[in-house]
Amino acid sequence: MKKLFIAGLIMFLVFFALGSAIWFGVEAHGNQVKTIEKSYSQNNIKRINVHSDGTNVIIKKGQRFHVHYEGKSNINFSNQNETLQISDSQNDKKRILNLNPFDSSQEQLIITVPPQKLDELNINTRVGDVALNDVQSHNATIWNEANGEITLNHCKFDETNINANESFVKMKNSQLSNSEINVDKGKIMMNNALVHKSVFKVERGSMELNKMKPECDFKGSVNHSNITMRYLDAPKDVMLKLSPEKGKINVNTPGLHQGKNGTGKHLIELYTNHGDISID
Repeated sequence: MKKLFIAGLIMFLVFFALGSAIWFGVEAHGNQVKTIEKSYSQNNIKRINVHSDGTNVIIKKGQRFHVHYEGKSNINFSNQNETLQISDSQNDKKRILNLNPFDSSQEQLIITVPPQKLDELNINTRVGDVALNDVQSHNATIWNEANGEITLNHCKFDETNINANESFVKMKNSQLSNSEINVDKGKIMMNNALVHKSVFKVERGSMELNKMKPECDFKGSVNHSNITMRYLDAPKDVMLKLSPEKGKINVNTPGLHQGKNGTGKHLIELYTNHGDISID
């Protein structure tokens, strides 16, 4: 009886090892990384739409419209009616926990755009980072359904709408007007920014606004954390409206202790439910 048990155990281990080797071999062959390169005439593209399931999206300034993709997803391209449309799709097994060591790479989509301002830029991602570098557009919409970091560097948008579920939204050396940024869980971080007529909201997380231009005017609210704001230069003609419901106000900027400087035409409204508000 003992010999039969040992023989059965050996057969099980042998077949399990063979099956695993075959499975890993098939998966490794079926998960080959592919590279796609496409170029377009810069005169017939005014709008860019990107729908990404699990790809990091990078848009940067260059000499001409060019698309570089590296990954395993199925990519669809369309260039009609002055609109460049790009979408990826992953099969169902990539949406679940993947234990295959051969499938560890991250898809990446790089779109290069010429210097002229776009009419519209729309990016919809499920999982993945979005990075925009030196991009201009009259209208920009970014939607992150699950998680991923959103970064704007040297960008200028006339109207902006950013919605993120679990994300850090970072903006540096950029200008936004008529914008709305909503983050459910994460942080809004700005550095050396000029913002007009905008609203920023964080449900669970903080807001850090550093080296803000004195000409800024916007509203910001955080539910469960703090708001910190620092000016790049001495503010002029600024009015502060600070409302921490269950927190403290700390104003350490000379000339703003009374909440107003000069004419007060640049209005800053900041609200927290459970957190402090600091102005430096």
